[in-house]
Amino acid sequence: MKRGDRVLVGAVLAAGVVHAIAGSALGAVDPIAALPGRHGAAVVAAAAALGAARLFLIVVAPAWAAHRLARAIARAIYIPPK
Repeated sequence: MKRGDRVLVGAVLAAGVVHAIAGSALGAVDPIAALPGRHGAAVVAAAAALGAARLFLIVVAPAWAAHRLARAIARAIYIPPK
């Protein structure tokens, strides 16, 4: 596995962990009721982390993987082996 592939796998795993932690943190409390209280900043941070992780997992990671695959196919077709 090449370095770029390891970076992709590591980023997807990290986003999955962030998604799981932020999702469980938001699932433990009522986010709307916690906003005016003393846990408001934590709820906003967990919601932002969950949104960023979902955006990465749904949009960025598949596009990144498709780009890596297309590059590998193009390299296999157009660049002769040494």
